[in-house]
Amino acid sequence: MKRIYFLVAVAVLQIIAGSLLLVGAAQPVRISPNVVVLSGEYYHVDFAILGTGQMSGNLSELQSQSFDVFVFDDPGYASFRDGSNSLPPLFEKSGTNIAFDLGLAGSGNYHVVIVGSPTRQPLQVHVDLTIVGLKTGDALLALVVLVGGMALMAASLMLSVWAWRRGLSAPGPTSDPASDPASDPVADPAPDPAPDPPAAPQDPPDDNTRIY
Repeated sequence: MKRIYFLVAVAVLQIIAGSLLLVGAAQPVRISPNVVVLSGEYYHVDFAILGTGQMSGNLSELQSQSFDVFVFDDPGYASFRDGSNSLPPLFEKSGTNIAFDLGLAGSGNYHVVIVGSPTRQPLQVHVDLTIVGLKTGDALLALVVLVGGMALMAASLMLSVWAWRRGLSAPGPTSDPASDPASDPVADPAPDPAPDPPAAPQDPPDDNTRIY
């Protein structure tokens, strides 16, 4: 039983750890750097979520220069990089100060791209992004730990039920006949001792008296 108690304790710790990891994976992520984008180049930041999510952003150019910002999924970003632009971005806007709030439809990688104009000076952009959703790596780790703890708990319960049934089916202890007073046969009472035989008649005393 001590081994079963130990397995239950380990399973409980795993479930608690998995739950804490899952809560941590659901915490919003904030990205807030100041970036420099050279003329004709672009700045790129990507992230991955599991399930649906939400992203909000507030980007401002510190020299009041206009810039372009795009939000892509994986296929859209691939088309942007190869120059075909065959897939439209999820979000697109130009300006000196850009704010947006965008819903993310499902699991996958998402990309935020800031593009500088080749005919202008380098951009100095303050980026403030907030992503809400399950972070893919942390969420998968949390699920592995959580499922492992639940499986260990189920195995421990099965072992405890098996041990309980085995205890019920085991025969009870048998008593030793040599030590059980109830099993000893009752001894017959000892017979009364035989009475002493009658004493033989004594001869009359010889007093020298003769009978004629």
